[in-house]
Amino acid sequence: MARSKPLWLLISWFGIAVIGLLILKWTGVWKHVDLNWLTRWLRDLGPLGGLLYILAYTLRPLVLFPATPLTLYGGYVFGAFWGTVYDIIGAGAGALLSFYITRRWGRGSFQRILRSPKLLSFDQKAEEKGFMVVLYMRLMPFFPFDGISYGAGLSKIRFWDYTWATFIGIIPGAIVYNVFGASLNDIWSWKFLGAVAMYAVFAIVPLIIKKRQGRKVRQAA
Repeated sequence: MARSKPLWLLISWFGIAVIGLLILKWTGVWKHVDLNWLTRWLRDLGPLGGLLYILAYTLRPLVLFPATPLTLYGGYVFGAFWGTVYDIIGAGAGALLSFYITRRWGRGSFQRILRSPKLLSFDQKAEEKGFMVVLYMRLMPFFPFDGISYGAGLSKIRFWDYTWATFIGIIPGAIVYNVFGASLNDIWSWKFLGAVAMYAVFAIVPLIIKKRQGRKVRQAA
């Protein structure tokens, strides 16, 4: 029972984080947040504002706050270029933190309950082809960002395979979301319409690729 204690602590933490988010939603706290003031404050801080954003993004997975709104907000506050830079650093650091937490406190317990042949097969593939597995999931926008991070920590994926695949895989999405976020400063401009087009391509192309891969698998079978 003592060996499984870290896993229960991890589950308890996630439960508390979910309850906290629900309380904030139900009490309407978000409605009272002055985003205009916060935006001006971060911009006035200059590079320090960027560091605070990176810190917030690094710690974000611990409270299960959605990644997409924070990414868009980074582009809106800091612009497409610096928003992307800060996003890649913060999102990458947060992904490594999530991986470390589950690898450190969840992997041992997960191994003991791992009995399904499909899960065992996936775990083995993750160890052998970890880089490509993580890279594929990072490039596909329909995979939950934090789910990949925490799930990878429970698997046999090697740390450096996970790290390089994560930092490379988040670049396209970071660029698209930050360009889109920056364009919100001038809605219905050509910049905004271009950002919408980039987002559409980023969202649709992976679905087309996935559909074609599914056809190939069925044909091969």
